[in-house]
Amino acid sequence: MKIFVCGYGNPFRTDDGAGHHLAPLLAAFLESCGEDVELRLEHQLLPEMAEEFAAFDLLVFADARVPGTAPGEGFLLEEIDPDPVLEGLNIHSVGPEWVLALSVQIGGKVPPALLLSVEGESFDFGETPTPGCELRIGKAAGAFEKWFNEKYPRSRLTE
Repeated sequence: MKIFVCGYGNPFRTDDGAGHHLAPLLAAFLESCGEDVELRLEHQLLPEMAEEFAAFDLLVFADARVPGTAPGEGFLLEEIDPDPVLEGLNIHSVGPEWVLALSVQIGGKVPPALLLSVEGESFDFGETPTPGCELRIGKAAGAFEKWFNEKYPRSRLTE
């Protein structure tokens, strides 16, 4: 499988950079399974990505969430679909669903997509996540591994 993994957020705003810490963990796991992975770390999702999606079999997005929005262990793993509703007043606030919808509008293939978002607690200046967010990043990575192994059991290398 060819898999696009994108961590996004501001890596200079502590927990807002959760996607930048989580995405490389996901990519390393997928590569250890023998998958072809393209890893991207971005400040925000870009409309230009929409035309690239057709080249992939799976899209994985990693981001931070505001406090109190992720039930359970402080992260949310969800399969997502295209949604043309813009989440805010400008392109800076778009979510992956909007970029998927843009891909549909330009006639591109939209592969299955997943959003893995980790609850943050501080969005102040700093380059490392808070200890609590770091713990949730690890738990989210473990949940992704379980999800992937269940969803794509044959894609793992058996050699």
